[in-house]
Amino acid sequence: MSEIRRKKAIKMVVNGGSVASAMRKAGYSKAYSKHSDKFTKTKKVQKEIKPILKRLEEERDQALERAKGIRNKAKYKDLIDSTEKLTKLIQLLSGKSTENLTFVDYIKNVKRP
Repeated sequence: MSEIRRKKAIKMVVNGGSVASAMRKAGYSKAYSKHSDKFTKTKKVQKEIKPILKRLEEERDQALERAKGIRNKAKYKDLIDSTEKLTKLIQLLSGKSTENLTFVDYIKNVKRP
């Protein structure tokens, strides 16, 4: 049962849900889901999300690389939004803080060429 819940929660997070919400929907207790960092830092979760994180990081890197070539054609906001979303998902799955978005805030305030 535990493995099924874990996989279900991870899938929901990958599809855009918060970790705490995904944990509750997967059947974890409300008390445990309030400490979602404990869940994301377990060895089993880390092992399962490692290949997902690798793919997300590759996708983000490709998006950033592609952005160089289409920067003049694409809306700057769209480029930043996609990068921000991929970065946040990577942070959520790896148990890193999503509250400190200093870099994203900095990028949003940089004037476009």
